[in-house]
Amino acid sequence: MTWVWVALAGGVGAVLRHLAHVVVNRAGHPSTRATLAVNWVGSFAIGVVTGLGVVAVPVTAGLLGGFTTFSTASVEAAELWRDGRHGAAVGLSALMLLGSVVAAALGWWVAALPR
Repeated sequence: MTWVWVALAGGVGAVLRHLAHVVVNRAGHPSTRATLAVNWVGSFAIGVVTGLGVVAVPVTAGLLGGFTTFSTASVEAAELWRDGRHGAAVGLSALMLLGSVVAAALGWWVAALPR
């Protein structure tokens, strides 16, 4: 039955990611900003959840897995590279990877704070 909750939560996460892209695009910003934001926010959130020791597969694999998107980030970086914007492609890739790892670590740190 867990797989049903993972599927439903993943759908919610994907819709939230789509809404983030819609908002960023309507504001006239490039889609890469939304991708960075959802990956950083999602990484922070999964850091908090796992840092609290919560075993919530529908939240981690479902909601946050559907919300974050490595594949979209990869395509955006590849498009920048294809368009001759090599520095931007490398910069986006570095920001995505390093920013997401730092966000997850920050989430663990926040979860470990005394309550």
